[in-house]
Amino acid sequence: MKKLQTIIDLLLIVFAAILSAVGLYTFVNPANFAPSGIDGVSMMLEKITGVSMGYISLAINIPLLVIAWFFISKKYVIYTTLFTVVSSVLMIVMKNTDMYQYISENNAWISVFVSGIMLGIRTAVMIKIGGSTGGVDIIASMIQQKRPYLNIENVITLFCYIIIGTSFFVYGNIESVFMAIAQMLIFNLAMNYMLKSSRNAVEAKIITDEPEALKEDIICNLKHGATIIDATGMFTGEGKKMVISIINVRQMNDLIKISKKHPNSFIYFSEVNGVWGNFRWNKTDEVK
Repeated sequence: MKKLQTIIDLLLIVFAAILSAVGLYTFVNPANFAPSGIDGVSMMLEKITGVSMGYISLAINIPLLVIAWFFISKKYVIYTTLFTVVSSVLMIVMKNTDMYQYISENNAWISVFVSGIMLGIRTAVMIKIGGSTGGVDIIASMIQQKRPYLNIENVITLFCYIIIGTSFFVYGNIESVFMAIAQMLIFNLAMNYMLKSSRNAVEAKIITDEPEALKEDIICNLKHGATIIDATGMFTGEGKKMVISIINVRQMNDLIKISKKHPNSFIYFSEVNGVWGNFRWNKTDEVK
């Protein structure tokens, strides 16, 4: 089983590397703007020097990965190294063979949209399997090891905007900066969508005097479990019970209908970003 998972991870790394190389070489490069992160640094240096960003990416990432070997998990470093090598080699080959690049005279913003989605998916895939796309992520991971409570995302975002701002002096026009900002926003949306749990769920909290009456409806009708905790009304000082249950989004109307059967109950709910583990009541489970 472990070997199978390793094989799947390796295939996903190759998939992510292909997405990265195609997104950067085919769409971003001919559109003349620099994406955020080390990708943007590599692309600007390629425009200045003429050297393939594949070589530049290797030159930047390999030293970082060597240092990271002593601070971060070995799996993370190995997966990130494989991604960096494969994606860099692909970009070198694509440039040397003059492979197809998407060039639009009418709407270069298509490149922003497509590349943002591709790079967002690429990054999400690497994060899910326990690696990264290198560059800023490596630095962030090392800092997080030493400062686990530091909000490193704000530092990364600031660094990315500095890189984007610098691109103005390389490409010589403000549109390239706006394109880079738009791509970063699309990138984040695509990445967050991919990382979000496929289980769209809602956390419902019901304040009630009669939790036992709700039990059958929640367990037998909604097919979900619940947790009951003690609560006290601030105004009345009366003892209450809070029933907490995680249900599917589409079951919210059913839960509201159930709550109407219990007029003394108060219900509020919020979206859950992700659910992992047992999410439903099984017929084989014994109701106590």
